Amino acid sequence: MKTKKSSVLIIGINFHPEPTGIGKYTGELGFYLSQNDFNVDVITGFPYYPNWKVFDGYGNWFYSHQTVDGVNITRCPLYVPAKMTGLKRMLQDLTFFITAFFILLQKMLSFKQYDMLFVASPSFLSGFLGGLYRFFYRKTKFVYHIQDLQIDAAEELGMIKSNRLLKVMKYLERSILVHADWVTTISDGMQKRIAEKDCRLQRQYIFPNWVDFSTIKAKKPNLSVIKKLNIPVDKRLVFYSGAVGEKQGLEMILDTAQNAKAALPDVFFVIAGSGPYASVLKERAANQGLNNLMFIGLQELDVFNELLNFAFIHLVIQKDKASNLLLPSKLTNILAVGGLCIVTAARETSLHDIVAGNNLGIVTKPECTNALWDAIYSVCNDSDQVAELKKNAMIYASKYLRKESIIENFLEEVGIGSRRTELVPAPALDY
Repeated sequence: MKTKKSSVLIIGINFHPEPTGIGKYTGELGFYLSQNDFNVDVITGFPYYPNWKVFDGYGNWFYSHQTVDGVNITRCPLYVPAKMTGLKRMLQDLTFFITAFFILLQKMLSFKQYDMLFVASPSFLSGFLGGLYRFFYRKTKFVYHIQDLQIDAAEELGMIKSNRLLKVMKYLERSILVHADWVTTISDGMQKRIAEKDCRLQRQYIFPNWVDFSTIKAKKPNLSVIKKLNIPVDKRLVFYSGAVGEKQGLEMILDTAQNAKAALPDVFFVIAGSGPYASVLKERAANQGLNNLMFIGLQELDVFNELLNFAFIHLVIQKDKASNLLLPSKLTNILAVGGLCIVTAARETSLHDIVAGNNLGIVTKPECTNALWDAIYSVCNDSDQVAELKKNAMIYASKYLRKESIIENFLEEVGIGSRRTELVPAPALDY
């Protein structure tokens, strides 16, 4: 007798083919499940991140359906602002909630029951879709997965200033948390913040981001690829890749490049990414006359892997208030290639404890250009320290960040996994 396949519904505003952030990991989860004999349906938006512009080839004016590598994807139209503000982000979340609701209702009316419903947050409003489905289909396991503490970040970064609105949003968030069978998140620090909220959770679990070692590989970089990007191959590259927004505090990179012009003439800075804040930084860099810094767009995966391996220093930059609310996913790829990372993170945050606690890189005070400059200058003159940190990074990634181990252990936790692979808990934090 043939065993019935487990079925999974994923709901999330971000999904494949977004190359970074939440969409990358939710997409990889969906494809991994499909490749391992799960039936996978997805309700998502049209891809727009990190450019905050709908990708070429997608309309975003009506629903669309496609099947990619066995994953059935329904895309829902949503508002995509050219420049993101707190109010516009709320409007985007609301439009996706409304358009996704009709697809979910269609599935419910067709009596489609899933073994697991996986909701990725942000957008936190998507959690209500999970709660609605779970109310009618009691046997379905509802997992609410928090990649960013969206409301906390909006409050602490000053994106939403209305106390009344914040109070309403926190009330809505608590109602989602208490109705989920599992509330999962990506770090120990974020899990603690969730546990401190005024609600009783059924189950908590750390479901960290991972590395796909089939695509991110340590290797000798192909210099011809680097040259095509007009990056000088005779200099040491200080590399930032990811979203370019106000919450990152990337002005520090420009000021550090200014310091390096005379003191470290063999160092070159590259910011790879796009976002609503990119034009502001480009204008400022031009005004400062930074001939040792350039901006490029996010690259295809094979080129990105070359850049990861060519870079001498990788920067992971965050503002102080975001340190324990938004754990940067870029760290996993840096560690996977044995990259030397310099991160800005406050003490007693997940990012600080992961990097400093395991001696994986250099941690500096957030929003402090002098501290960042001192760290860069120091490692540029200490080859022994560089070698040790790079070795530690690769060992840690190989041991704790493998995609297969992390996903299989998660499936075992929620009771729909077929096997359990070895994943030893990290010595400082689960990430």
